[in-house]
Amino acid sequence: MRMRNLLDRLFPVKFDFYKMLSNQARMNSTGVSALNKWLVGASETECEALAESVKRADEIRMNLEKNLVQAFSTPFDRGDIYSVSIGMDKVIEYAHSTMLSMEAFDVRPNEVIVNMVANLASGVALFAESIEFLKNDPLKAELNIAGIRKTHVVIEQIYRDGLATMFKSNNAMEVLKQREVYHHIKDASSNLEYAVDLLHRIVVRLT
Repeated sequence: MRMRNLLDRLFPVKFDFYKMLSNQARMNSTGVSALNKWLVGASETECEALAESVKRADEIRMNLEKNLVQAFSTPFDRGDIYSVSIGMDKVIEYAHSTMLSMEAFDVRPNEVIVNMVANLASGVALFAESIEFLKNDPLKAELNIAGIRKTHVVIEQIYRDGLATMFKSNNAMEVLKQREVYHHIKDASSNLEYAVDLLHRIVVRLT
């Protein structure tokens, strides 16, 4: 710890990677929240909000990657910074593809889709909160980890139950379309689970 403090004084961190990750996490939360609201009202405003969140989150990620290459030192492992950012990017990309697939395949929101996305939105919001705490209070950041993981477990269960019900239908085409949408939400949740595993490892190394 003393050696790290000495190195920090000799080679101060030029870029605030904590802030960049926090900005990306907040933008993810805004985007998934927009998807959640869109499912209820199918508002063009929420559709545009999600698309804008995807764009801005991607800009933050690309700027982070550029700064990561230029930085002499980072507050924690640069590979973890990169991987957490990529994990978050995949979450919002899959959230966006959920909406695009529903529009393209004319899939209407049902109980399975609504509940999966509601849990995803909850998990992403908790993740953003944890990233916010990471710099000054990493132990506080850890408090949400169990809750985020629980949302993934719930989404997996809703996904399985939804498929079991869906496969009883005689409408094969509708089954294929709905399964595609379910899978995008499940993939978003899986990438959030991946990102939270990395977050936990970062917390352990910072404490």
